[in-house]
Amino acid sequence: MVAHRRPRAGEVLMTRIPFDEHARFVRSLLAPLGARPTERVAVGDALGRITASPVESPIDLPPFRNAQMDGLAVRAADVAGAPVELPVVGESAAAPG
Repeated sequence: MVAHRRPRAGEVLMTRIPFDEHARFVRSLLAPLGARPTERVAVGDALGRITASPVESPIDLPPFRNAQMDGLAVRAADVAGAPVELPVVGESAAAPG
């Protein structure tokens, strides 16, 4: 087994270790975080805090189908001489149907 240690400044550790051993090491680092007590606070006082359990909305937001992402795809060779004018060869609706 390889002993885990933090790298010194500027040092990169390149030792390969088995996944299970690494997982145990990571869990040992995270264990103290789970041991902290929880407390209930008002939402207005929660800024900068971490939730102890998932928080889910009772309703979908927004309450309708909505997608607002614009994007485009090009081949690097087609824009190598930019600025260029390219044809639109296809479109995809945000909410087809």
